[in-house]
Parts: sequence; structure tokens; C-alpha cells
Amino acid sequence: MEELESKPFLLEKNIKIFFDGIPIPSYVWQEKNNNFILIDYNKAAEKVTNGKIKDLLHKKASEVHEDRPDIIEALNQCFQEKKSIYKISEYIMKTTGEEVYISLKMHFLPPDLIIVHINDITQWKLAEKKLMDSEEKYRQLFKHSPESIALLKLNGTIFDVNLATEVISGYTKDELLNKNFLKLAAYPSNRIPLFKSIISRLLEGKPIKPIEFEINKKDGSKAWISSQISLINFGEEQLIQAFIIDITERKNFEQKIKRKLENEKFISTISSRLIGNIDIDKAISESLLDMGILIGATRAYILLFNEKDILEFYIQEWCAKGIEPQMINLTTIDYKNFAWSSKQSRETNFIFIKDVSELPEEASATKRELEKLKINSLLVFPIKIKNELYGFMGFDNIERVSKWEEEDLCLLKTTSEIISNALERKWSEETLKGSHQLLAGIISSLTDTIYLVDNDLNIIWVNNVAKQTFGMQLTGKKCYNVLMHRGKPCKECMALKTFLDGKIHEKEKEYIDIIGNKMVCWTTSSAAGLNLEGETELAIVIIRDTTARKLTEDSLKQSEISLKLLNETLVLKVEEKTRELKESEKKYKRMLNDLDVGFYKGEFKEKLLMHNAALNKILGLSESISLVGSKSSQLFVDANDQKKYYKDLLEKGYVRNFISQIKTPDGKIINIQLNSHLIRDDKGNPKEVEGTVIKLTNNIKN
Repeated sequence: MEELESKPFLLEKNIKIFFDGIPIPSYVWQEKNNNFILIDYNKAAEKVTNGKIKDLLHKKASEVHEDRPDIIEALNQCFQEKKSIYKISEYIMKTTGEEVYISLKMHFLPPDLIIVHINDITQWKLAEKKLMDSEEKYRQLFKHSPESIALLKLNGTIFDVNLATEVISGYTKDELLNKNFLKLAAYPSNRIPLFKSIISRLLEGKPIKPIEFEINKKDGSKAWISSQISLINFGEEQLIQAFIIDITERKNFEQKIKRKLENEKFISTISSRLIGNIDIDKAISESLLDMGILIGATRAYILLFNEKDILEFYIQEWCAKGIEPQMINLTTIDYKNFAWSSKQSRETNFIFIKDVSELPEEASATKRELEKLKINSLLVFPIKIKNELYGFMGFDNIERVSKWEEEDLCLLKTTSEIISNALERKWSEETLKGSHQLLAGIISSLTDTIYLVDNDLNIIWVNNVAKQTFGMQLTGKKCYNVLMHRGKPCKECMALKTFLDGKIHEKEKEYIDIIGNKMVCWTTSSAAGLNLEGETELAIVIIRDTTARKLTEDSLKQSEISLKLLNETLVLKVEEKTRELKESEKKYKRMLNDLDVGFYKGEFKEKLLMHNAALNKILGLSESISLVGSKSSQLFVDANDQKKYYKDLLEKGYVRNFISQIKTPDGKIINIQLNSHLIRDDKGNPKEVEGTVIKLTNNIKN
């Protein structure tokens, strides 16, 4: 079976059991290098060869059937024409040496397999020979033949049938005799023209191939049969002889393989549709519609939890033709009544109610809710993202009770997981896009030179201060070209350090403004955006002009040289003054170092959605700690400050230089300055707040 490792559908345990259960000796050949290799056989084949078939496993057909070129030719024909081949042949079994007559049926299975069913019809051939010698012997063989045999008059009237025919059809012999087979309820009406055509060809002496079709048995069940007809002489009368073989098991096997291949193709189509830079909402809607049509559901939908943990429609599709669209009013549904179905979901990871009317007593509340919605059957799969429940994908049937099979459940479970992954990707992309917009809004409110740079040191955004200081055409250019007039990155580039470790880096650096003047600035670089892998993809650089302070330092140095010519007392005084100036300089520089700018974005009066590392520094937290999800309004120390802050936001749409106190996670109370603006939704309702936080070192509030 080594060659079958690439054919997973033949390795499935249930299919292998089914294959072994076929009562007809069956063999699997695989085309390889213009030959056919025997790679498998069933238990019937092992039994009929007394176990000797195992010695032929992995042998070539040209070796196994070296004396039978007709079989080799049939294998090649089946593979090349990609269709079933049927023939009856006389054959000397290589494993036992017995002469037998066999019916040989070959079926091509893509891409390179041929399943061969060999049925021993030696008894039929012997019966035909003995009919020439003894009518009584023929009668006995006819009656007790294990295969179904029927004799028909040329007008289609049933002349005689054997016991096997009664078994295969479910009708007794008396119920069949003297009935025209074309008028029996056992045969589908759309097959009648074909039957008439075959009989006409038979009477014209033309060759007739076996035909396969489905019949209705007396008990209402269905069976697949293969029928081969021929003309025989019965005394002076000419009759039609029909050999009928029950091929239901083989057909079911073929249908199972076909269904599996169709399901794999369907899953591949859904997966391909949801991969790539496409409209994910449209792709999900089309996939949901296809899934509903595939299983014959009346309606298909996706329900997602909103921010209040209430289910809302995300997508709803109507699948069945002629069904009046009916939007379910979710507000009328009491979800407390679905405790039984919730328990089933936890146990099986889906909810399947085949017939609402057959629900047990403990599910009476669920039954009432579904009957209220006119739902007779229901299939629901959870939509989970990182093991967290976000909603449900459901299918229901209003007109009839569904006949969904296990294959449908597995197929839909797989596709529901694909859709869950697509939704996760969509929301991740929206979050990343929102973070970029957030940064632009925040930084535009500051008065220092600010720009965003990618990991190739390309400037992708600047504020107005940067344009006024360094020129209007900055975006798309290298930061070291336009800010420092250099041809390569700085040796101590702080942005590069931020990309490497994701941390905040600060340093005093020189720049050249738009008119060529040198500027001495205190520069801070920190992470502004992360990709899906958690790596820094954008850095924000803040430049604060400290040129005046540097000029003061240079002036002091020159004064110091002049003062050396003065007397010692004056020198001491100057030195003392210089020390005071240097101390002031240190304090000023320390103050600048402590002046960190925090960025944040959050829901209006609700959860914090995003913040930068500088905010962690202000709050005394490690840079690795995330505050996302916490309630930012709880940080206010004074409730009146909080009310005034939100009141100004609602009335003005922004706050400028708002001074307040907040309490850090470690219990400290610090003074801050807020610059924020309000974001409203399409209806004008307050939605989100974004802005900056500056830590104040002076005690502004008592």
C-alpha cells in the first residue's frame, strides 16, 4: 500500500472497510510508467484466490496477465478513454489453475487509478450450455441461480423470473408474471424510451452493452442494478433473457468517493475566494450563499455579538427559490430559553436539530422559540477567533425537515472555520489601518517637528511644523537627506534603534532647516505601529528646537574667556555664576528628559483602544504591559475634572491644555496636560477620543 500514500481517500478507515465489504472480488490498479501496478484488493479477492493474491501485490499487469492481452488492452482502454469498461471473458486463474467465466467491470478513478470488479459467472455459462442438453437442468439452474435472471417476451411481457429476481426487486414471482416490465413501478418513467430503444436494437441483431440504472423496490427502497440482455430460443419461441446484478454497494462506494472529491473541491473554492486582497464581506456573503444552496437550506446567516454582547445580523442570505424573505427579529428572542442547545454546542461544537417537532422534553423552551420563528430544522456552527466566541453561522429550513448527512456537517464545520479565519484577518487589517489614522490625528495637534518613518527610513508623514521648518516636499524622501543633508544614515540613528528593539531612544542632534541654518534639537524616537507579527513597522520621531540654549552656552564660554582677565574676586563670582548657569542647564535638560508625550485612543467614556510606549513611561509601567481594554476615565482623581473634560469634548469637540491629576497603577498621583479631540460616528454621536498626555512636573493642583 506504499503507492497509495498519495491517495488519502483510499486510506480512510471507513472507505477501506466498505471496500473490503464488497462481496465481488475487486482490485485496484495504479498507472505508472505506461504500465499498471496492483496496489490493493479486497477480502473477496483474497478469498477467491485462497490467499494467493497477496503474492501478486505490487506486480505489473503485464506480469500478472502475461497470457491475457485482452485484459491488458481493456486496462489501457479504460485509462485512456477515462470511462467504464465491461466485458465477459473466459479465464484460467493463475493462482488456482481453474477455468472460469468472469464478468469484468473496470472503473477509472482520477487521476491514475482503475478499480476492477471481477464477478464469477461460470455458473451462468454452465447453465447456458446445459440448457442445450436438459430443460429440467436449465430450470433448476435458472431457479436457483445466485444472480437475478428474467425471461421476457418480445413485447416486454414477463415470461419467467428466478428466486434471485424476487429478492432483488422485492416482488413475488406471481406479482411479476404476465406483467409488462415497461409498466412496472419498479422502473423510472424517464428510462422507458431507453429500454424500448435497447429492445429494438436487440431485435435488429445489434450488439447490446450492459446498462446501469436505479430501480424502486416494492418496499419503497432503491437499488442500483446492472442489466445485460440477449435473445434465446425457448422451443419454437424467441425470448429476451436478462441477467441482473445488484450493484448498489459498488454504486454507493463510487458515490461516496465522488461526494468526497466534490466536498474537497467546494472547500478549496471557498478557501481560494477568501484568500488575497479582496472584498472579504462580499466573499463571505457569496460563500455563505453557496453553502446554503449546497445543503438545500432555506436560509443562511451569520450572527455576531455587538459591544453589548447581543447578537446582530452580519450577513443573511436566502437560498431556496420561492421563499419569502423573512428577517428574524432578534429583539423578540429570549436567549435564556436556549439552554439545551447551548449545552449541545459545548458537547459537539455545533448545534444540529434535524426535526424541531422531535426535540426532547428538556428542550421544550428551545422548541417553542424555534416554532415561533417557523423553523423546522436548524444547523448552527460557532464562529471562534483565538478560542473566543464571536458569533454563529446558521442554516435553517422552513418548508421541510432537512436531510443533512454527516458529510454535510463535516464540510460546513470546515468552511465555518475558514470564514472565522477570514473575519479575523479582516478585523486585524482594519485595526492596523485605524492605528495609522490615529497616529496622524494625534501628532497633528503637537507643536514640535514630528514625522513618521518606515523601516527603510522613508518619511511617510510629517506635521505642519516639519513642513515650515524643513520644506513642503518631505514625504517619500529619506530622513537623513532632507533633515541633515546627508547621503547615508547617521551612525547613531535613533529610528533604526527603535526598529531593532521597539524602545524609546533620545539624543541631542544637529539638523539643517529650509534656509540652511543649523539647528540643535532634542530628538525622541519611539515605536508608532506594529505589524501582525508584533514587529515595529513605523517609528515616530519628535524634534524639539534647543538652538537658543546652545547659543547661550557658546556665549557663556566666550564670557568665561573674557572674565579670566578680571581680578580673582570677579573670576570667582563669574565661576559661581557659571556654576549656577550649568546647574540651571542640567535642571532644564532633566526637565526636557522627563517631558514625555503619551498618545492614546479610546472609546468615549469606555475602553482604551490603543496607546504608545511613552504613556507606559508616564504611568510608571513597563513598556511590555498593555492597557488596551482598561477604562481610561477611571484614571481621573477628581470626578469634577472628569465631568468637565467630557463636557468640553461634547460642546467644543476638543480640549486644549487641559490640566488634571491622574492616579497611576502603583497608586501615585501625577499632574498631566491633555490635548484631545472627539470623533463622532455617522449619526453625530460621540464614538471615540484621541489625543496626547504630557506629564507635568510642577504641582499644578492641590
